[in-house]
Amino acid sequence: MAEMRALDEPLSDAELDSLEGFLASDSVPQDCMDLEMLDGFLTAIVSGPESIQPSEWLPQVWSDGGRTANPAFADNEQAQRIMGLVLRHMVGIQRTLSESPTRFKPLLYMPDEKARNDKTPPEASAWCEGYMAGVKLRDDEWQPLYDAQDARDWIFPIEALAFGDQDPEFAEWIDDREKRASLVEELSVAAVLIYRFWQERRRATESRGTGARRDLPDNGRKTRQRLH
Repeated sequence: MAEMRALDEPLSDAELDSLEGFLASDSVPQDCMDLEMLDGFLTAIVSGPESIQPSEWLPQVWSDGGRTANPAFADNEQAQRIMGLVLRHMVGIQRTLSESPTRFKPLLYMPDEKARNDKTPPEASAWCEGYMAGVKLRDDEWQPLYDAQDARDWIFPIEALAFGDQDPEFAEWIDDREKRASLVEELSVAAVLIYRFWQERRRATESRGTGARRDLPDNGRKTRQRLH
């Protein structure tokens, strides 16, 4: 029971620092998500059209594409502690989106000016890449959001910041600091609106008596400072 109650407790700054340190350590694969990307990834997972089990999404955290590489935990105690932090952070994101949406803020990093170079990721790109990785887990199921005109606008800033440096479709929207900053400012509201979109669809489905279950279609480390 103590462990279940702990899942309801938001992570403290010290616990965020501990999780951040582990994700940046030599104990994880080189392509492991950092804390900013993990925050975006978990936000998409708790916001989407259906529940996804940790056994499916967790491999994506440790290695890009969900390869077989896993962390080298020191012992079972460390493994349980890190997993507890990840799950509690996910629950905290979901509760904030549901119960205190005006308090929701993406966990973003600001590049360290002293370490800034051409390889330093732009602000919020990692969070948005993580979010879109979460969307990718259920690409087909997310399609109704893209088909809804207003909702399609909500996910645009996330896509632009995630893909703007590689996709010409989004390049013009992030080609100067002011444009990028404007998109970053939209992220909090966009995430809340997307969360509400899918919650309303879930409730509508349940009210029709179809239930939550349905058939699926066929179908180098960075030096950055966390913004608190």
